[in-house]
Amino acid sequence: MSSNQHICRTRYTQGRPFVRSKVAIINEMTGKQTTIDKNFKVDTGFDAGIHLPDVHMSDAHLVGLEPTLGTVGLAGGVEKPAHYSFAYLKEIEGYEFPAPGIGVQLVLQGSSRHGVLGLEILKRFVTEFDGPNQLLTIK
Repeated sequence: MSSNQHICRTRYTQGRPFVRSKVAIINEMTGKQTTIDKNFKVDTGFDAGIHLPDVHMSDAHLVGLEPTLGTVGLAGGVEKPAHYSFAYLKEIEGYEFPAPGIGVQLVLQGSSRHGVLGLEILKRFVTEFDGPNQLLTIK
């Protein structure tokens, strides 16, 4: 994928950069998988790859995985308990990545209704935040 490959250009939602994305949790041992399709805040302040609310622990259990317990650093230097697994980013705003997707660390923590795409994902792309015009471009 070249740096000129356009992935998305979308308007902010309520003043924040959100994208609709699909994430797959796959049990490599059994081949079972599940896909989560939801809105994700694009956040360069989150160092890991993908953050989902812990309600999605049931998705990991559905495919036979038991995410590892640890802690995650949140805004303001706060450490909170979290579960870690591995997932694949399959799609951003309708742009599908070649199978199996982009492998990335998945953090399950909290109760937000949206997910977060963090720096581990964003560093792979040219990501432009045009705050005054409230436009997000990823290529």
